[in-house]
Amino acid sequence: MTRTVVVAGVGTGLGSSVARAFAAVGDQVAMLARSESFLKELADEITAETDGEAAAVPTDVSDTDAAAAAYETVRERFGGVDVQVNNVYATDVDGGDTLSTTRAALADAWAVRVGRQYQCARLAARDVADGDGGTTLWTTSQQARVPRGGVAFVTARHAVRGTARAMAHNLGEYGVQSIHVVVDGWIANPELRERYPDHDDWMAPDEIARVYRDLADDPETVHASEIDLRHPNDEVRF
Repeated sequence: MTRTVVVAGVGTGLGSSVARAFAAVGDQVAMLARSESFLKELADEITAETDGEAAAVPTDVSDTDAAAAAYETVRERFGGVDVQVNNVYATDVDGGDTLSTTRAALADAWAVRVGRQYQCARLAARDVADGDGGTTLWTTSQQARVPRGGVAFVTARHAVRGTARAMAHNLGEYGVQSIHVVVDGWIANPELRERYPDHDDWMAPDEIARVYRDLADDPETVHASEIDLRHPNDEVRF
């Protein structure tokens, strides 16, 4: 069965790899990000090289109306959403401690790291709840469980984990699985590799993407809720 997959947050790293992974098995993939030219070039490339189809849907998911319009565009082209991949991220560090982080800074971090992912998941949820179920995948990092780093970043990551679990509880009766994916390591996207040339233990985005695709296969008698992905050389952090 051909699925409609929405990947929210597509850049040169994991988002692109996830889109390719689903298209490789014949799925229809809608890619959401701000850069129209990048998305269109990537969509043409994926469609030409795979058995699936990719569509560029340029949008700013922080804008409620724009995000809603983007999902209507997806439905008009491909039909209802079967798989939602939340890969929305920010490039800032949110590195301040409790004494230096203001309430406004905390709210900004939550709006970016939690609000945008929730908005995308909610817009997709109406389709998976009305249909035959489906999957929402949430991308976070080790800070979703381990309080390392700035307070805004850590609390926002914890909130994403809680939101994913709440959605699993709220929508489980509709056959929806909501999976929190902890990517506990360095993803080998071009920007990071250039910034940190001496780092060795990179996680290949294509390999992570295949795990995402496998999780979305949605078996009848088993649902996942959380999974950790890490480089074999990294320590296990719980």
